[in-house]
Amino acid sequence: MVDGNLSRRAFLAALGLGGAGLLAGCASGKKDSAGSAAPAAKETVYDRGTSGAPAAAGDAASSAPDASVSIAMVGDILVHTYVWKSGEQSDGSRNYDHLFAHVKDDIESFDVAMLDQETVLGGESFGFSGYPTFNSPQEFADAEVAAGFDVFLHANNHAVDMGLAGIESELAYWRANYPDAVVTGMADSEEAAAVVPVIERAGHKIAILNFTQDTNGIPLPDGAPWAVRMLTDEQVESDFAAAKAAGAEAIVVCPHWGEEYAEGPNDAQRAWAQRFIELGATVIFGNHPHVMQPVELLDAGDGRKVPVYWSLGNFVSTMVGKQSMLGGLGHVVIDFKGGSVSVASAGLTALVTHKVYNANLTTYKLADYNDELAAAASPNLEDGGFTREWCIDFCQNRLGSGFNAETCEFTADFS
Repeated sequence: MVDGNLSRRAFLAALGLGGAGLLAGCASGKKDSAGSAAPAAKETVYDRGTSGAPAAAGDAASSAPDASVSIAMVGDILVHTYVWKSGEQSDGSRNYDHLFAHVKDDIESFDVAMLDQETVLGGESFGFSGYPTFNSPQEFADAEVAAGFDVFLHANNHAVDMGLAGIESELAYWRANYPDAVVTGMADSEEAAAVVPVIERAGHKIAILNFTQDTNGIPLPDGAPWAVRMLTDEQVESDFAAAKAAGAEAIVVCPHWGEEYAEGPNDAQRAWAQRFIELGATVIFGNHPHVMQPVELLDAGDGRKVPVYWSLGNFVSTMVGKQSMLGGLGHVVIDFKGGSVSVASAGLTALVTHKVYNANLTTYKLADYNDELAAAASPNLEDGGFTREWCIDFCQNRLGSGFNAETCEFTADFS
């Protein structure tokens, strides 16, 4: 087999994208959804999608055998001051492995694992900062890759907190240290912004589309309206067309949308979700509200059911309210069978941020959390009363009957 990294580099070079801010996927020993060893090659194909008649998602010709691919996403990596301080070492270095230590095994088990990098990893030259304009250490990238994540989403309301220079600094770090990572949603050149990421697993192509509804009122950089992928009709339709032209059989949409702290989606979210589905979305993983919102199965009108995770909440933060400490690891299995594509299962693993102002700050699966830990975190929350039971009740209320209070897992009902 030809070295996938070499072929991708040659492809990008031919397009003049050798310095693109979108980076390709690599080989991995991850497990497939059945627990057996996944194929070693994890290809990523970037295609500008400027030629060829777009086909419906799922109609792309593929000679690959039938397969199931598992995809997961966690919510916002929201790097407040005490989040980045938690990784400062006595020798002056920084390490953030502790934030992901309790979910690492789960993350590594998925064929594709995504996260929402809410803050720019601009690095030391900008000075680290928290709310309201964030700049975070680049060592977060090291920890995220080590934890098993493949896709790093950056279309969000803080993407231009450090301007175009911040975007350039972060993407240069990824390019220099993890050239096989998939970083999307922001770009440092118009050529890079034109690229739609299409990853390949088990011989099947999956597009990842990432958009944000706003940038907190901060204008896009002068001369670089392409720096952040915005949630507009033009951008959405263009990206879906490009994904299909690139041969994507499944399309995963990751919008940064909605209202902060809202219990559920607003009318605009519902309208966008319907539009994504009309255009061929296979699954929708949403974020931005900083709280967990319900998971719904929407009817695509062609026999498919499309899971919509309205908001996965935060993965890690030091926000003041206890509801912002609950988040989810959303996960689906997509079946590629007989030329058709469908979601076979959808679920969510409840997560909880253990909010303390030291190196013990981390995120647990709620199933592994206990009252002793909750008691240590409760005084650090504005609304107090933070117990494991409260966490379970909150998840039950948000996720409904599909949530199992014993396992702290939600399972969507496809029946």
